[in-house]
Amino acid sequence: MADGFDGVVLIAHGARDARWMVPFWRMRDELVKKLAPAPVAVSFLEFAQPRFSEAVAELRAAGARRVLVTPIFLSGGGHVANDVPGLVDAERGRYPEMTFVVTGAIGEEPEVATAMAAAIARLSRG
Repeated sequence: MADGFDGVVLIAHGARDARWMVPFWRMRDELVKKLAPAPVAVSFLEFAQPRFSEAVAELRAAGARRVLVTPIFLSGGGHVANDVPGLVDAERGRYPEMTFVVTGAIGEEPEVATAMAAAIARLSRG
């Protein structure tokens, strides 16, 4: 990621049921392959580990200094608008040598909505 980011953090809501988190770990594993050698971490707002601060520490230890933070939410609501920026600001204070760029909710990206619509159409055909 020469001109882009040298690390990525995915941040999702979190759940008490570990099965709920499996897709996020799969997404992280796929991104690790696509973005190598840049490290990719997954984090959760609540109910699950690792938390955002732990994911950032992991990326910093791996050498990342310019980090893309992507909320894995269908749309931007309270968590994306309020909680994520607060967490990022705390890490900016903790690691002033790092730069963080936060995207909007991934579900609002056009290709994500298109892929979900295609999947629903496929499922509707039985």
